[in-house]
Amino acid sequence: MKIIDFNTVKKICSQLNSDEYLDWIEYALRHKNDFVMPPKSRISQENGDYYAIMPCMYEKENIAMTKMIGRHLLKDKEVRSTMMSDMLLYEADTGVLKALIDGEYITTLRTGSAAAHAALMYGKDGFTTIGLIGLGNIMTVCISLLVSRLQERKLVLKLYKHNGQENRLIDRLKSFDNIKFVLCDTYEETIKGSEVVISAVTRTVDNFCSDECFDEGCTVIPIMTLGFQNCDLFFDKVFTDEIEQIKGFKYFDEFKSIENTTDVLLGKKNGRENDKERILVYYYGLAIHDLYFATKILNNSMSIADTPYNYCKEKFFV
Repeated sequence: MKIIDFNTVKKICSQLNSDEYLDWIEYALRHKNDFVMPPKSRISQENGDYYAIMPCMYEKENIAMTKMIGRHLLKDKEVRSTMMSDMLLYEADTGVLKALIDGEYITTLRTGSAAAHAALMYGKDGFTTIGLIGLGNIMTVCISLLVSRLQERKLVLKLYKHNGQENRLIDRLKSFDNIKFVLCDTYEETIKGSEVVISAVTRTVDNFCSDECFDEGCTVIPIMTLGFQNCDLFFDKVFTDEIEQIKGFKYFDEFKSIENTTDVLLGKKNGRENDKERILVYYYGLAIHDLYFATKILNNSMSIADTPYNYCKEKFFV
C-alpha cells in the first residue's frame, strides 16, 4: 500500500506533461457511462463547514475509490487549507487497499482542467478575450492550460483585481508572448466585452452583474457555480458534467436547454451551434475525474516505497 501525501503528489505532477490533464478530462467524460458513480453525499456542519463523500469505480482499470473532501474554517493559530481531501484507492475485484492519496492537489488540478476543457469546447469559434474572476490556484491551473493550448492566438486576459492575485497570475504567465493583460476594478468591466468568462470565486451571495453585461455569443463558466444565477433565466444553453447533480438549482426548471457534456462528446446532442448563442457551463465536479487523475498519479509512483498495511489474510476468531 502506498501513502502519497500532498508534496509527493505535487512532485509527481511536476514531472508530467500538464497538457495531458485536458486529455484525462475528456477521456473520463467520454467514458462516463463505463464508470460506476453513485451520487455524492454531504454532511453539513455549522458555519457552512461540510464533508462530501464521493465514491466511484472503474472496472476497466480494476480500481475503486472513495474521496472525502471537506471545508472547515481554521481554528486559532492553525495552519492548513480550509479545503482538505483524501482519497482511498482499492483494487476493485479484491477490495485490497492500494493507496492513500492526498486529494487537495488533485482536486485543484482536475477542477481547473475541467474548466479549461469547457472553455475550449463551448467558447465561440476563435475567441480571444477572456474575463477572469477569482485568481487563485484553480484559476491558475485553468488559464495556464488554456493559454498553452491557444498559443497561436493573440489573447486578451481581463483580470478582476483582488488582493494582488492579478500580479501573481501575470508573473506566472510571463513566458507567453501572445497575452495582453487588462486589469479591471469592477465585475462589470471584467465581464462586458469578454467572449469567455470564467469565475473561481468560492463565496458570493449576489450576482456579479446585470444581464446587459453579457455579450451575444459569450460563454460563462462559474467553476464554483456561484454568481451568475441571472444567466440561468436568459442564456440560450446550459451544459453540465451531470444533470442529476444540478437539479436542485433554483432556476433549473427555467433553463432554456440543458445537456450533459458526455452526450455532446458522443455526438448524441448538439453543443454550440453558432457564434450568437450565450452558453452557461455548470460543472459540479465528478468523482470519475478524481479517480482517473489519482490512478494516473498512482501509476507514476513506482519509485515510492510501499507502506506495510497488515489487513486480515485468514479466518480469525475473537
